[in-house]
Amino acid sequence: MNADHASLRQHPAPHRDQVSLFESAFGLIGGPLAWFIQVCANYIMASWPCFPEEQRNLVPEAGYGWTWSAIVAVSVATFIISVAALLVSRRAYDRVRSESHGDHRHLMDVGGGRTRFLALWGMIFSAAFAVGIAMNAVAYFLLPRCAG
Repeated sequence: MNADHASLRQHPAPHRDQVSLFESAFGLIGGPLAWFIQVCANYIMASWPCFPEEQRNLVPEAGYGWTWSAIVAVSVATFIISVAALLVSRRAYDRVRSESHGDHRHLMDVGGGRTRFLALWGMIFSAAFAVGIAMNAVAYFLLPRCAG
């Protein structure tokens, strides 16, 4: 690191005012949090009617027919949340695309592009977890609930 890059003459995230804290946080953790909700909620709703006690039932318990539509609703809602986080991150990334100054050797020295970095990883996380949510949903739709 030379003297020119050792001191910060400007804030390391010069476009931080263009992206709110909520946008950065939702974009970064919206997808993973939606996946976590889907996994936990759907596991409970898919397994409890089949395993209310020690023995497995071959058909869901009476009175738990609503759980199938709830599994579908949770899967759709969490997929929408993950895609919304992806779109929020994409919009933030478009606003701060030009944030980094200097070439790749100087980015680590000055810390340039922090909000762009968060927006980029928000897009990656949200897209990856949207795919994971879709794959979990397909598994719930294709596999039998209690016969396995």
